[in-house]
Amino acid sequence: MAGDASGDASGESVLNRRNYLKAIGGTGVVATAGCLDKLSGPKAWPARPVEIIAPWAAGGGSDRTSRAVANAAENFTDVSWNVKNQTGGSGSVGMNAAANAEPDGHTLGCTAPEIALFEHLGIAKLSPDDITPIMQYTEFPAALVVRKNSQFKSLNDWISYGQKNKIQMANSGFGSSWHMAAAAIADEAGVKVKHISYDGAAPAMTAVANGEVDCTAVGAAEVAPQVKDGKLSALGVAFDKQVKSLPNTPTLASQGLDIRIGSWLAHFAPPKLPKKRQQKIADTYSSVYESDQFKKFMKKNNFIRVKRGPKELKKFLNEQYKYYGKLVNKLGIKKQ
Repeated sequence: MAGDASGDASGESVLNRRNYLKAIGGTGVVATAGCLDKLSGPKAWPARPVEIIAPWAAGGGSDRTSRAVANAAENFTDVSWNVKNQTGGSGSVGMNAAANAEPDGHTLGCTAPEIALFEHLGIAKLSPDDITPIMQYTEFPAALVVRKNSQFKSLNDWISYGQKNKIQMANSGFGSSWHMAAAAIADEAGVKVKHISYDGAAPAMTAVANGEVDCTAVGAAEVAPQVKDGKLSALGVAFDKQVKSLPNTPTLASQGLDIRIGSWLAHFAPPKLPKKRQQKIADTYSSVYESDQFKKFMKKNNFIRVKRGPKELKKFLNEQYKYYGKLVNKLGIKKQ
């Protein structure tokens, strides 16, 4: 069940239906949803609980925001929404699972720039053409971080050392958006890097905090709690301005490293989803996006809200596919 969002309910009657559906358990939910389906017609959605597949480990941005979406969505539907973490293959395992699900809108997936990278890197036969876009809801500027007691006290320290010595740099999986961000930042700085892959941003950050590796590049909002707690230190943010999640961290550009890169998150449905159902799901997501509950979660956790509906997201995905194809070729990144 969705777990870490907080906020206002959208109405007592909706909450009563939601709590009732939860209380009667899985079999009862299906039966009750079946009754609702009959009342609403054979093409009603949702007719049973909705599952969102988060393709990276618990604790990262895709997991936390997907749970916030799921929590808020329960206020606008008569069924429960759940999040399942299915990791591996730089997100391709979970995204493939969602893309190959029944195209009825009851299994959705979370995606990121990786969907525009898999084919270019030979990781998986999965591209923007293989999903039905629903909505983008956030973006993450990349932050370059080291452990708190690291020898690197500044970006200049990191660059000076890395131009003469190889630095071990964690990422959230080969071919992931954070792998690309790390490689792009290192390339711009002329730093020698050995990339080490983990199954998500959360374990990559943990590896840095534990001293297993020297640094990583992950989302500013994702790493902010560990920076605040003193486990990690941020050397710079690859964005055009300082971000609220890391108020004391300057941009890389202001320190002479002219690069802006990061990630974003969106939800999608399997291909061949009927247009009317795509629109109905998108309408529900719009309600979630504008809800006080989701806004409070995003603000509290310093996630930047960015909205792209089905048409805008489709265009954006195609642009990302072209962009990352060029970046992969420029950086010479190949499957390991």
